[in-house]
Order: sequence, then C-alpha cells, then structure tokens
Amino acid sequence: MGFTRLLTLVVTVASLLRFDQVIAAHTNSSLRVRQNTAVPVYNTCTVPRSFALTFDDGLYGYSEKLDGHLNRANAKGSFFINGQNWGCIYDSADQLLARFNQGHFIGSHTWSHVHLNQGTYDQIDRQLELLETAMIKILGVKPLYMRPPYGEYNDVVLQVLRNRGYKGLVMWSQDSGDTHIPAPSSSPVIRSYRSYPEKTIVLNHEVKDFTVEEVIPAVIPILQRKGFSLQTVPECLGLSSDPADWYVRVQEAGTRDDSWTCEGTPLPGKFE
Repeated sequence: MGFTRLLTLVVTVASLLRFDQVIAAHTNSSLRVRQNTAVPVYNTCTVPRSFALTFDDGLYGYSEKLDGHLNRANAKGSFFINGQNWGCIYDSADQLLARFNQGHFIGSHTWSHVHLNQGTYDQIDRQLELLETAMIKILGVKPLYMRPPYGEYNDVVLQVLRNRGYKGLVMWSQDSGDTHIPAPSSSPVIRSYRSYPEKTIVLNHEVKDFTVEEVIPAVIPILQRKGFSLQTVPECLGLSSDPADWYVRVQEAGTRDDSWTCEGTPLPGKFE
C-alpha cells in the first residue's frame, strides 16, 4: 500500500472515530438531561424488612376507624387522597388534620380521580393544583408525592409533576384486590397478605368497609409477626423519615371559611 493511500485511510478512520464520539457524547448528554429532570416512579420499598400499607380514594366515613387500627399497632399508613371523589375533602378536614398530626403520610391522588392519561397538560395541572390548594388550606402543606388514579400515567403527567416540584410518583408492588372482590369477602385479601414479601408497597382503598373493618385489623399482626416494620412510603424507600421532607410547608393549618368548598370544582371522574 502506498504512503499516500495509507495516510488517507488513517485520516478517514480518525474522522469516523471523532464523529462517533460526538454522536455518543450528544446521546449521553440527552440521556443525562432526561434522567436528571424526570420524576422518579416508585413501586417497591428498598429498606430491608420494611412494608408500606397504602390507601387510596379517601377520605371517607371509615377513615377515623382505619387510623385507629394503625395507631394502636404503632403502624404508619400512606394515604393518597382526593378532593372530590367519595365526598368533599373539606367535610373531612378535621380527620385529615388528625391523620397528618399522627405522622401518617399524605399524598395526592388528584382532585376528582380522573384518568390522567386522557387529559391535556392544563387539565392534569389543574387536578393537582386543586388538591394542593385544599391541603394547604387544611394542613398548611403542599404534597410532594402523587399516585395516579388507576395507576395510569404518561410522559405528560410526569412533566406536570416535575414542573410542579414533585419528588416522585408512587405506584405499588402488590394490589390487595379489595376493589375487585364483592363485599364482605375479606378472606381472599387476607390470604394474599400472608404471601407478601418484605419491601412490599400494597394498594388498598379506605372506602371499602371490609378493608377497614376486617382486613387491616387481621393483617397488621400477621405482618408484624413476620418482623416487618410498617412504614410510610418515604421511609420504606429510604428517602426520609422526617415528615418535613414529605411536603412543602406553606403556612400554618387554616381555619375553615367560605372558600372551603367543593362547589364549582370538577365532579368525580371529570376534568371539568
């Protein structure tokens, strides 16, 4: 091979290598941006021997009894609440404040329990804003974690969460199935709990009477005998055991006035 031809080949190879490096650097940079700006999605605990009891759709008429079961067992619950679903959040303000003061975790489940993947950016944003406003009025804090109704989310949902300053979207690793079993059939749910491993985040619904009346009182001692620590979601994820890190403190808990109303807000299942 002549010297000129060899030199040309070397230059060509070097150019290709530089091009590949540029493409790789650009790709890695893009990945870093997406990773650094994405809201994390959590579906299982990370702390050994931890277990998270989570409850959706409240508050409701069974909420006080449910909190009592947890408190007597020195167990913590994680509650993803709505503003207007099985009732108006302002009508349960005292119970929500009591739950908050007892150290349970409160997260957003949207205002009216909508299918978020069917909404526009503005509609999703409004769902979160309404629930945040209610929590600020009642508790003085804005939530930093959200669970999407039906477990449905997409990139738009994650973008809205990021732009509103949320720290995470919380899913689950086990579904108790309490919404799929005709009441009062608590036995299948209790049997399922016996098989759940450590580091489980389990989905329940506090609007189900047999969940509150039968399942939770039965499974708490089962889980504790297995050596599981019943923790809030941020605790079991190893994020923080300090409630101050679970929310943004905006003001002191408020006093009810005429603005504490669900009138004029979206009805259950509706964006508008």
